[in-house]
Amino acid sequence: MDLDAMLEAATVSRPPLSVPLPPLPPQTNLQSTHSSAAGEKDPFAGWDNIPLFMKSLPSDLGGVDKPSGGDDGIALEALQALMYDGEPSEIAADLKAQGNSLFSAKKYRDAIGFYTRALDECGKEIGIQDKRTLWCNRAAANLELGTPASPPSFPRVPPLILVPFVVPGNYGATLRDISLVLSAPLESYPEPPSAAYQKTTAKALLRSARALSGLEKLEEAMDSLSRLKLLESDLEGGGDSGEKIRAVVEGKLEKKRVKEAEKSEKERRVREGEARMREALGLAGVKLPKEPTIKGKAKLLFSNCPIDITPPHFDPDALLPHQLPSHPLLPPTASSSTYIPFSPPPPTTPLIFPTFLLLPNASPPTRDLCLSFHTLSTFSSFLESMEHDPSSLQLYIATVKGRVLKVGGKLTLGKVLAAAGKDGDGWELKEGWALEIVGVEKGTEGEKFLEGWKEEVKKGVGAIL
Repeated sequence: MDLDAMLEAATVSRPPLSVPLPPLPPQTNLQSTHSSAAGEKDPFAGWDNIPLFMKSLPSDLGGVDKPSGGDDGIALEALQALMYDGEPSEIAADLKAQGNSLFSAKKYRDAIGFYTRALDECGKEIGIQDKRTLWCNRAAANLELGTPASPPSFPRVPPLILVPFVVPGNYGATLRDISLVLSAPLESYPEPPSAAYQKTTAKALLRSARALSGLEKLEEAMDSLSRLKLLESDLEGGGDSGEKIRAVVEGKLEKKRVKEAEKSEKERRVREGEARMREALGLAGVKLPKEPTIKGKAKLLFSNCPIDITPPHFDPDALLPHQLPSHPLLPPTASSSTYIPFSPPPPTTPLIFPTFLLLPNASPPTRDLCLSFHTLSTFSSFLESMEHDPSSLQLYIATVKGRVLKVGGKLTLGKVLAAAGKDGDGWELKEGWALEIVGVEKGTEGEKFLEGWKEEVKKGVGAIL
């Protein structure tokens, strides 16, 4: 057919297109007639050689290089209409083919545009299977938007930090199209579905599994993969197209299982460890201040302790490996027979306390903190660790019931705690996490302070300083 006949056939009027057509890829075998004024590379170079975007007919088809109106413009419109000449199934097939080409070139957004155009313009006039294929292809393009892409060009940013650039996948759009594919009616009913129908279903299930995995809906992804494997077992040639993604999903499920098991184990250790510590403090003669509740729940033990201070704790040197906080949360393997689960130490295990030393008669009065006072350590060693002379200071403690106990330097912390805890009495943790000892200079001034302080303790007066 010569050019005049082609143009005559193309002048048949067609209804206007309601949706703008996505741009076609530039034709690499044609010379562009576009050029920028500055001689820079034109991003739209080559588009004017595509019939849809031509402004004039090329000279080898009887036109001129620049548009001059008249018959040349009419001929151009007729040539552009050729793209949409034919049956709806042919137009849809052509748009799908161009979308597939763009998909192969990794131009996924452009491919989505062509698949959408085919569905919008021809969807009411093509068969169910053709629509299922277009939906499935568009789902694939939306899915591939989540694959690693080339990083954007930022010339002014120093190339010191390399961050992988990943476009988030449009998983929601993928699943919407997959839902259309899987819910479409079977044209051949009551006859069994065709091989093409089953092949599209298999692709849809695979893409569904990938999208669900991307959304971390792992159980649903495994369900899609199970259905896919069952379907492929009935297809000629069998196969297992979901093998790779199944391995990915199973790996994610295992990581999720481990994470949940570790979280549960941490909660168990906190719960049982706190219960054991409360038991140990009670046996040692230590009293806890009244604890406020938050929304009806008691605060965690030692929750007021500053983060840079270790609250009362069991002596780590007296613990067995499986009683240490650093004990692995889970066994190294599911079949490990040597792993011993964590258990809190016995309540009689030696304790270590942070302890305040108050010197109310010093100039100025001071309140210093000893970070660790072991229940087996003496008060003389405690004073020496605080750089004080045990021979010049007399130490006292106040109990919950208002008693003031004089403490000898040779006594251990454990023995003094036991004496303070007699008859339901006890030594209270100040601020909920530290013991408090009062040191008074030996002499008359110290004795005067002591008399007044004893009266205050009996009256329940709070802090000295």
